[in-house]
Amino acid sequence: MKEKLFKAEGLVLRTRVLGEADRLITLLTREEGKFEAVARGARRVKSKLAAGVDLFTHGRYTFHRGKTWPIITGQDTIERFNWFRENPDLYAYGLYFSELTDRLISGEEPCPEIFDHLLEAWSLFGEDVDRFLLSRSFELKLAHAAGYSPHLVSCINCGEHHVTAFSPRQGGMLCSRCRTADAINIDRGTLALIRRLVEAPLSQVGLLRPLSNQKKELATVSAGFLTYYLDLGEIKSRLFLKDS
Repeated sequence: MKEKLFKAEGLVLRTRVLGEADRLITLLTREEGKFEAVARGARRVKSKLAAGVDLFTHGRYTFHRGKTWPIITGQDTIERFNWFRENPDLYAYGLYFSELTDRLISGEEPCPEIFDHLLEAWSLFGEDVDRFLLSRSFELKLAHAAGYSPHLVSCINCGEHHVTAFSPRQGGMLCSRCRTADAINIDRGTLALIRRLVEAPLSQVGLLRPLSNQKKELATVSAGFLTYYLDLGEIKSRLFLKDS
């Protein structure tokens, strides 16, 4: 039986109005996974919880398990990623990263790797970073950490190592014999770029210098993989990204 009181380090993915003065917060925590919790009185001006339950906040939280949702009884803010609030373009990225994480994680199983990826990504937006490559790298790493990494080494159907196209619906590379109607042509440089984005730390994306055609193919592969293979459907915040 779980204890009534517990603590967790968390990232605020979403916040919604609840009743007259409360907020319902979606948190990704290092210890407990993703769950919703109530911040009572957080909408009041003098609330001690208000600053710690805003979107894009990293903090340590104390909870009491309620009948429906855990109740936040205390918080210690570690960092508030204010650049998302101060820059409309960056706000779209922060919202997209939060929404994608929220949509991909379904239960309360601990997922420290995904927690670390999101925390690092939020931090990197405070620097001069290639937003396009950071976004694509985050998408691929998030899928990999959740157990849905695209199959890139060989043909997903027959195992042939000479591959020429990517199938979003099958989630992997195909050889010329197994190619299907939905497959996208991928050159060797783009394939190497995708593999690098999966393997390299997020902080190293700025070292990469892909060609314009490789970036276009990368964008098509990533969007197709998320939409069709992971069945995430349309993620509205992605439409507002301004890659540079």
